Amino acid sequence: MRTGFLASAVLGLSVAVVGLLNAAESKVDCKCPVSGAPAKEASAVDYKGAKVYFCCNNCPKAFAANTEKFAAKANSQLVQTGQAVQVACPLSGKPCNAEKSADVSGIKVAFCCDGCKGKTEKSADALALIFADADFDKGYTTQTKCPLSGKDIKADVNVTHDGKKVYFCCPGCPDGFKADPAKFTAKLPQFSSAK
Repeated sequence: MRTGFLASAVLGLSVAVVGLLNAAESKVDCKCPVSGAPAKEASAVDYKGAKVYFCCNNCPKAFAANTEKFAAKANSQLVQTGQAVQVACPLSGKPCNAEKSADVSGIKVAFCCDGCKGKTEKSADALALIFADADFDKGYTTQTKCPLSGKDIKADVNVTHDGKKVYFCCPGCPDGFKADPAKFTAKLPQFSSAK
């Protein structure tokens, strides 16, 4: 009887340890921007005030050594994982027209006009065109919440502070921000020191 209890205890402990190991290796629903393999939550690095996920602990080193090479894939991963949201046409920076949209590597991207949509659809590398690091901030932000209320932002409610757009949930919030911006900038990814 005692042997059966001991065997059950060991089995239970083994299952618990395996569960903890699997949790540490749990996958996120995205691909590593370096290798293209399924990414793991445990292999993440800070990027643009958010997290980029990798498949192993070696890929972040390759990413750090040549961030520009992998930036379009990392930026698209931010959008795919909901850590960045679209706020404007990624090509023009103008307001989006929801009827003018296209699928870019599994991500629905809205454009301002048929010209921008057509340019993307004709591109040999639409991922690089839309998510290139140089223009990513034109159409996307990693600020997904209003710094005053914590609610989801609205693309058309924003102000420029220190050369960067700050987004809000409603027309009343910008006044609260302007009254004391220092109180809120620490909460905003666009003012963080992360690359």
